[in-house]
Amino acid sequence: MCQVSKNLIKKVKFIMLKKSLTRNISTLLFSVFISLSFGIYSSQASEKHGHEKEHEHEKRQLDSHEHGVSTLKIAIEGRDLNMELESPANDIVGFEHAPENKNQKDTIQKALSQLKNMKGIFLTPSNAECIIMNVSGEFEVEKDHAGFHIIWKIRCNNPENIKTLTTSFFKLFPKAEEIEVEVVSASGQKAIEWENNENSIELP
Repeated sequence: MCQVSKNLIKKVKFIMLKKSLTRNISTLLFSVFISLSFGIYSSQASEKHGHEKEHEHEKRQLDSHEHGVSTLKIAIEGRDLNMELESPANDIVGFEHAPENKNQKDTIQKALSQLKNMKGIFLTPSNAECIIMNVSGEFEVEKDHAGFHIIWKIRCNNPENIKTLTTSFFKLFPKAEEIEVEVVSASGQKAIEWENNENSIELP
């Protein structure tokens, strides 16, 4: 093969290699561009979705906050009885904001002591033989409203006898008008409106 032909072949191979490299680089750059664009879009979408969820959560909190109405969730599983109370601060202490002076701080502490009393403010029948194992609670402030959040963990020897629940809640806090009760147990699920003129309710 003559020298001219060899040089021509080498030149053709070089041109083909150059085109191949150029095409591969272009493809790579395009892929990187797509990945970056998608990443930015996903990040923005995720952030937007997060803000929407946060807004919905705040709206739900505000919508569910009603003066005069508390909520009590009751769950009975085996020998364990758990109760969770949420009450608007106005019903308990007469104001709906962070304490602004010593008198208001003392009022909050007094209310927490009453709510967290180990004797309990929601009582089961004596034959259920229930004992409060732990009570936790706090005064919570969220933007333009405040409230009390109390959790009881109770152990019962005879949970099958938990047929009723009595309370001193309305006597302790006369501004409270109603407790919306949700009960879940082996017997089923039930929603109860507990009015302030009733000392007790029946459980499922």
